[in-house]
Amino acid sequence: MLFGAPDLLTSAIVVITVILGLGTIFLLCGLLYIYWGNYRETKSGYAVGLLLFASALLLQNILLTATYFISILDHWYEGIVMFALILFEFIALSILFKISWE
Repeated sequence: MLFGAPDLLTSAIVVITVILGLGTIFLLCGLLYIYWGNYRETKSGYAVGLLLFASALLLQNILLTATYFISILDHWYEGIVMFALILFEFIALSILFKISWE
């Protein structure tokens, strides 16, 4: 049993969700790098706000991914909501990262 999940579908949902969570964490680290560079150049309050926002979101994603990594699900449908949330957040942060990189 992978991550304590009783069946293959549940295990797959947990693994994919954890991978997306880690991807989200890496995207947020990249955004923090970009925003820190912007702050060093401009010293603007807007850049500080972006740094604080990305930092709070990073902490939330680290805690959420760690919690999901150690949780035990009995059925695949118990993890589908978390999977959907992480997927949409990953897509949104990917778009934000692409825009911020340019």
